[in-house]
Amino acid sequence: MPTRVARVRAAPTAGERAGARHVIPYDHAATFRLEGRPGRVVQDVINVGPDGVFVATAIGYGFEEERGRPLALGSDAAGLPGDIALGQLPPHALVEGVRVTSRHEALWFDETQPGLTLRDEPLSGTQLDLVLQRVQPARGDLSFLFTMADSASGRELQDEPALSLASLGAADGHRPFRPLAQPVQFLPRSTVRIQVEERDFDRRGTLFIVLFGHKLLTSSVCPEPMQRAVHAMLSPPPIDQIVPFDYVARVELEGRPGARVEREIPVSAEGAFVATAIGYGLAPEDRRVAVDLAQLARVRSGGLAVRLPVGPVAAGAPFDLNLLPLRCLDANALRDGFRIKPDFVPMVLAGGRLGSFAFGHLDMLFETLNRAEDVSFRYALHDTGVGTDLQNQPLHNIAGLGSADGERPFKRLTPAMQLLPRATLRLTVQEHVGRGTLFFALHGFKRLDIGGGAVAAARARRP
Repeated sequence: MPTRVARVRAAPTAGERAGARHVIPYDHAATFRLEGRPGRVVQDVINVGPDGVFVATAIGYGFEEERGRPLALGSDAAGLPGDIALGQLPPHALVEGVRVTSRHEALWFDETQPGLTLRDEPLSGTQLDLVLQRVQPARGDLSFLFTMADSASGRELQDEPALSLASLGAADGHRPFRPLAQPVQFLPRSTVRIQVEERDFDRRGTLFIVLFGHKLLTSSVCPEPMQRAVHAMLSPPPIDQIVPFDYVARVELEGRPGARVEREIPVSAEGAFVATAIGYGLAPEDRRVAVDLAQLARVRSGGLAVRLPVGPVAAGAPFDLNLLPLRCLDANALRDGFRIKPDFVPMVLAGGRLGSFAFGHLDMLFETLNRAEDVSFRYALHDTGVGTDLQNQPLHNIAGLGSADGERPFKRLTPAMQLLPRATLRLTVQEHVGRGTLFFALHGFKRLDIGGGAVAAARARRP
C-alpha cells in the first residue's frame, strides 16, 4: 500500500503577502471653513473607503487663507477704473498691497479684448469697493484647538482639546510633519471625527488637517499582473542597477484662483521608478512693476487731468504720487497685487501721507505680491497604473508638502511609491495664489533590473 506523504504548506513569502494586498502611500484630509470668530466650533469627518485598511503614520496641517479685505473707497471714488489715483487709496493699503479682486475682474478688465485691457466704462463707488481690495500680509501664526476621535473604537485621541502649536507645530510649514508614536490602523468604512475651535480674530479661509500614511489595498483592487510586478519590486535590487533619479512636472500658473491644470508624469521604459519623497517650488515672473507714463495722456477724469504735468518732464523732477493713476501700472501687477517696496516706504510716506518721487525712476518704486514663498494651490495625485487616487481630496500645498520657500524637509512617502515602466502619474493643480512656473518633483531612484534596462544589462553580460 503506497505511503501517503503529508504536505506542509510553507509560510507565505513576502511576494505572496504583497499579492494579497497592495501598499500605496495615501493621505486622508479633513477641511474646515474658518471665519475668524474666536470660540466658533466646526467639525469634519474623515471616511476611510471600503477598498482597504488605512495606516496613519504622521499628521500635519495647513491654512489656505483669504487675505483680501475691502478698501472702502467711498462714493466719491466713482469714475473710470484706470483714472483711480494712488491718492484715493488708503496709505496703509499701498504698504500692505492692493489688487483687483479675481471674482470681479470683469468690472475692471474688458474680457472682449485681447490681453488685460482696462474697461472704458465708469464704475460707481460700490463697484470699486468690490473690484479693488487690500491684501493683508501673510501670517503663519494661526492658532486653534482641536480634538480627534476614532469612531470604530469610540475613543478620543486626546484627554482634552489640544493647541495647534503644541501638538502640530507652526502653521507656516517650517516643520517636519509630526510622526505618530505608533502607526494607527483604521479599518475600511471607519471614520475619524475632528473638531476645531477657532482662536484667532479675522482669519478667514480653509484649514486642512491631514493624516499621512498608506493604504493596504485588497487583491480585488490590484489586478494580478500588477501584483506580480509589485512582488518583483519588493525584492532588493542589485546595487549596480540603481540610479538616483527625479521626475519633474512643470505647471504654468496664470494667477487665476480656481483654475485647474493637469499634467502627466510618464515613467520611461528604461526601468521602474521608486519615489521616496516629493518637493515643489514656484519660479515666479519678474516682480518689478513697469510704470507706463505715456498713459498719463489718456486720463479722462477732468479733476485729475488738469493737475498732471503737460509736456516733457525731467527724469529727476519730483512727481506727486497722489496723482499717479492706476492705468499707468502694469495690468499683471494689478491682478497679482502691488505695493510700495519696503525700502522706499519711509521716503514716500512721510507723516502718513504720500509724497513725491523722481519722475523718471517710478519703475523702481513698486513690486508685485507674486512671491515664491506665498504660492498657494491644491493638488491631487492619481496613479493610473493602479487606478487609485493617493489622497481622499485635493490637498493644500502647505498641508500636504510643507512650506513653499523650501525651508522644510521634503515630504517623505511611507512606504515608497512603486511605479512600473510606462506607468503614468497624473497631477492636478487648482490655483489659489501665485503666477509663474510651478515645479513639482518626485525624488527617488530608477530600478534598471525591472524594465527595458534589465534586458540591456542582460545583453551586456553575454559573452
